[in-house]
Amino acid sequence: MKKKFKLNFIDYYKNLSIKYRLLLLFCIQIIIPLCFISYMNFQKSSEIVKTKSSLYSQDILKMIELRMDDLYENINTLSMDLLYDNSIYDNLNNRPDNNSDYNQRASIINDKLRKSALSRNEIQSIALVSNNRNFYTFDINSSKADIEAKMPYETLLRRARLGNGKLVWYVDKQQDSTNVYVVRQINNRDNFTEIGLMVILLKNDSLEDTYSNISKNDIQNIALVSNDGIVVVSSQDKLDFNNTNTKSESFIDKKKNILVSYRNIKNTNWNIVTNISLNVLYSEINSLRRWMYLWLIAALLMLSLLTILTAFDIIEPINKLVEGMKNVEKGVKHKPIILNRNDELGYLSKTFNDMSEKIDYLVNRIYGEEITRKEAELKALQAQINPHFLFNTLEIVNWLAQLNGVPEISKIVSSLASLMDASIGRDDKLITLNEEFKYIKNYISIIKIRYEERLDFSIDAEVDTLDIKIPRLLIQPIVENSVYHGIDKITSTGKIEIKSYKNNNGIIIEVKDNGIGIKRENLIILNERFSEPNNNFITKNKSKNIGLENVNKRIKLFYGDNFGLKIESSYGIYTKVTITIPTNLKIEGENNNV
Repeated sequence: MKKKFKLNFIDYYKNLSIKYRLLLLFCIQIIIPLCFISYMNFQKSSEIVKTKSSLYSQDILKMIELRMDDLYENINTLSMDLLYDNSIYDNLNNRPDNNSDYNQRASIINDKLRKSALSRNEIQSIALVSNNRNFYTFDINSSKADIEAKMPYETLLRRARLGNGKLVWYVDKQQDSTNVYVVRQINNRDNFTEIGLMVILLKNDSLEDTYSNISKNDIQNIALVSNDGIVVVSSQDKLDFNNTNTKSESFIDKKKNILVSYRNIKNTNWNIVTNISLNVLYSEINSLRRWMYLWLIAALLMLSLLTILTAFDIIEPINKLVEGMKNVEKGVKHKPIILNRNDELGYLSKTFNDMSEKIDYLVNRIYGEEITRKEAELKALQAQINPHFLFNTLEIVNWLAQLNGVPEISKIVSSLASLMDASIGRDDKLITLNEEFKYIKNYISIIKIRYEERLDFSIDAEVDTLDIKIPRLLIQPIVENSVYHGIDKITSTGKIEIKSYKNNNGIIIEVKDNGIGIKRENLIILNERFSEPNNNFITKNKSKNIGLENVNKRIKLFYGDNFGLKIESSYGIYTKVTITIPTNLKIEGENNNV
């Protein structure tokens, strides 16, 4: 059963979202420690208060014990003085002969007792009883004492004999009063046989004086309890005390909800008992506990709020990342995740944005390249049918022109055949710049048939650039564009200059003409279009001619978006088209079929 519950709990925990896991963990880490600390703090405080109160009570009880010891010593000294009085000893040891003799002895003994009783404030009455039960008494409240009538003689005699000559304290509990007697057996000095009994009745006020002037603001009740369990005197309510089952000097009476402390008086074998109500004892602790509860609730509320805010601060970015991942999975166009933070989640969002953007770019690029490649293949297949037929036909015309001695026709046909050969492409995907220049010269030789002396053409190429390989027919469309859109629109001699050289940016190829030029607003539009990233690989221009936009896209497909065309022009003066390609000739994606 426990194993099944454990497995169910683990499964439930695993299925929880991170938000609820964090809330659960924060609650466990906050509520349990706070409750445990509060409970332990309260228990420890209660224990300290109980210990301090017990020690304080013991100090009070020890002071009362000292006073009781003083009372015991005073009574003991007085009784010893009476025992060692020769007149009292002789009168008790010898039986009186007649009533006259008894009255004479009574007068002597009573006078001794009166002096002794008046010398001590603790004494209410004193009685000496001989073996033949002759009573000699004195009471400070009357000339004739009533101790003879109310004292339990037989009980006191029995207790005194058990004391064997020592003071014995006895409490006689009545319905309306409690009398405290101190008794002592009087023995013969020679043979230690019993000759009488000494009984001293103490004032209850004298016992109360042992604790009456002691500070007891927190101690509600102080009592003297006899060895028989009888409460002799008590400051307030009577209490029942039984320490037979207690090993320490303090214990808690759960029924009465009090802390009881006691101390045994060795001389009398009595106990001094005090109790303190736990409500009074723990009043400050209870107040502290209430404040602790309030602070605990406030702390829990504050920490819970902080926990929720922290959880949402962590979960919200994670949810955004999860949503972004789902969008990537569904193929939705990349949207950057904005998190204004520099922690681990901020790093994850930045990394995810970079990754998502690259995935989006690569997917669109591959898709676009695939479409472009298919279109190019179809166009190439269509274009190759006519060029092949035309190329073979041109070879026949060239052969006939040579047979009939017409060199001009032969030259034109040869140049056209070379151009057709370049258009067909053969097996070479890349050609050197020098080969590209040869195709351009063949093209110019054909064009000159039309323009004759109106067209001037020159090539200025650095030697170390001639062996650089470039895509086939990369420059020829630019030259063609210069002829038909520039020089064709002027009446003066047209000039086309081609330069190639290296600099820090890469390999630069310039095609410059002195044609009609391009208006400023059109020039800005063209350069902006050429500088755009090559995200759309499908040429929007449906013209059959290979224009500048097509050349620019081919350069970006081969070398990346950092390269391409740039046009400089002044309307009515000149136009210069600049091609920039990298020096290392690392063709991006090696996708030469495009």
